[in-house]
Amino acid sequence: MEHKKAFEFLYKKAVQKKYKNLANHIKKVGPLKIKLSNMDFVDHLSKIIVGQQLSVASAAAIWERTEILLNKNKYKKINNNLNIKFKNAGLSRQKIEYLNGIIFDEKIQNLTKNDLQRMSHSDFYEFLIKIKGIGPWSIEMSRIFYVGDADVFSILDLGLKNAHIRMFDLESYNEDFYKEFSPYRSYMCLYMWRVLEDENVTI
Repeated sequence: MEHKKAFEFLYKKAVQKKYKNLANHIKKVGPLKIKLSNMDFVDHLSKIIVGQQLSVASAAAIWERTEILLNKNKYKKINNNLNIKFKNAGLSRQKIEYLNGIIFDEKIQNLTKNDLQRMSHSDFYEFLIKIKGIGPWSIEMSRIFYVGDADVFSILDLGLKNAHIRMFDLESYNEDFYKEFSPYRSYMCLYMWRVLEDENVTI
């Protein structure tokens, strides 16, 4: 099982590098699994858009209302009536624009998880970065939690940065530091986020 191999590899690597605190943390937490999204890709991207720059509670409440609208959506193109419903659900004008760009895009609608998993890293990135409202962090989260890529470290993630500072120091927080943990850097993200679990950090 991949998650057990990742646990053993990361623990041994931390010991080898003499990162005592990290090694103890990984050992204490034990094997962690990447929980893949079961949504279709349109809903997955839509949820990312809805949750941007919001607290966990606010994002969850607005997404619950938005998801209902998406499930009931019968329109074939951008529609003012739907936009009004999105606004009433709590979405800003900009997020409504981003959402429309996703839900009415046939290329996105027709993509399956298998299609995405067969894409190279560069093709995946180039495809998603062209979608308004989707940036590098969102792409990295999609590769981890939608595609299930085992080897992604999101250097832009604030939670990972804060966890690293607590475990190490700010100066060493860079891509080179985490290259040592390839090919299981996505699992490394899980362990680092767990450093902050007492602060209710969520992914």
